[in-house]
Amino acid sequence: MAYYERRRGQWTWQRNVAFTIQRSIKPRCRNFWVRAAEIRCFPGTFLTYRRSVSAYQELDAFKACHQLTLAVHRLAEKLEERDATLAGHLWAAALCASSRIARGSGFRNRRMFAACVDRTLAALSEISYYLDMGHAMGLISKEEHQEIESLGGRALFYSMKLVMSLAGGSPDETTPPS
Repeated sequence: MAYYERRRGQWTWQRNVAFTIQRSIKPRCRNFWVRAAEIRCFPGTFLTYRRSVSAYQELDAFKACHQLTLAVHRLAEKLEERDATLAGHLWAAALCASSRIARGSGFRNRRMFAACVDRTLAALSEISYYLDMGHAMGLISKEEHQEIESLGGRALFYSMKLVMSLAGGSPDETTPPS
């Protein structure tokens, strides 16, 4: 090929192929952006939920779990010198309890939020088990155990209340019919 047939490092056939591909893609992109603009202009096209999901900072369940997490962190720092494994498991469960509520509120979907709060309940029962184990082994004092257990009970109460409000029913409605 002659030098004048070559343009910007491409041969003639490469330019034709690139132009054809570009021409076939361009209308699709244009339609996509037009559709995106229409969606932005018409807010009714977005999914709507029965009730809006609250920000996690405003929820009583998150506040109670957060207080529990901070108390467990103080205990885990003391416990780490004597039993690092138990301290790590206790800290991980406490961190999971409050973080699942925060994660669930970000989904903007009640069912996903309820599933995350359900995992919070599982983490709270894990914390209770690790506390009982540490107390039985003599690693956690009775006062520390009672303090964390009371905070855990409070967190459990508010988390159960949140699950029931997300499910839209009372505990009697969830039992199988007799």
